[in-house]
Amino acid sequence: MTRLIFITPIRRLTLVFLVSLILITPHLESRPPITELSENLDKYIFCFVGDTGKVTGVQNKVAKSLSNSNCTHIWHTGDIIYPSGLNSAEDPNFSKNFLEPFKEIFNKKISFFLTLGNHDHKKEPKAFLEIASKYPLIYFPNFFYQKNFGSICFVALDTTVFDKIYMFNKREAQIKWLQKTKQSLKNNCKFSIAVGHHPLFSSGDRKRATPQLSIFLNNHIFGYFDIYVAGHNHVLADEGELEQTTQLISGTGSLPGGSPKEEPEGIFNRETPGFLQLTFYNKNNSIHGKYKFISAESGLSIWENNKLGKGIRVD
Repeated sequence: MTRLIFITPIRRLTLVFLVSLILITPHLESRPPITELSENLDKYIFCFVGDTGKVTGVQNKVAKSLSNSNCTHIWHTGDIIYPSGLNSAEDPNFSKNFLEPFKEIFNKKISFFLTLGNHDHKKEPKAFLEIASKYPLIYFPNFFYQKNFGSICFVALDTTVFDKIYMFNKREAQIKWLQKTKQSLKNNCKFSIAVGHHPLFSSGDRKRATPQLSIFLNNHIFGYFDIYVAGHNHVLADEGELEQTTQLISGTGSLPGGSPKEEPEGIFNRETPGFLQLTFYNKNNSIHGKYKFISAESGLSIWENNKLGKGIRVD
């Protein structure tokens, strides 16, 4: 004898709810976690200064402006000591040309992250490694290195080895490291910045990097990072995008010069003493970078723009 099963209204509603829950659960699990929205990006104010290596009135203005700013971390884009770097870690020029001019910044416990320029390579570049091991506020663990601040990731490069033909034997190690580093960062990096000394191109003097350096930057930096920050050219410049990588130049730390007589439309390139400032904010589940060029004479922004972060792009 067949037994009839009666489903009460309450049981019917329960079944509908359970079926609905089963159907929507996979969709809920497939949504990417919104990790970046919980980050406190306001605590990071990165500033970039370069080509500070000579004691001048301009250097004094730039150092004072940086010490009066709200920068939390400072990146040096190279040419720390003019004219020829250091003889050793005990070379008095390090104190004369760098520690003393920027002492107010160090007194505020603000860290400097170094990259070396072509002038820093002329004598004994390893001296900078030894110095950094003794000064907690000077960060320079290697000639090329990587540093994360939450989901904001930096890669510091040694571009001089690609600029100088006689240093060709030092290129392969950096390329292999960089390829491995990009792969390791691609899943967790929401905004990427590469810092090196030499720019790829310029609207002012030094129009183009050397052929061998151009190959490196085109093959490994442009198209892979959100922003590339350089020095070498003694200007403050927003040169625009190439392969979705924005190139910014901050190199007016002591000897500004080399801007075009007239700025091309949409390009910023000036000899004004100052520095670059980069801050971040969340919008539409993405990290955006807001960058400003700050005049050391007025302390005010003289050019600013925004950049949407896409993280690290890999082949």
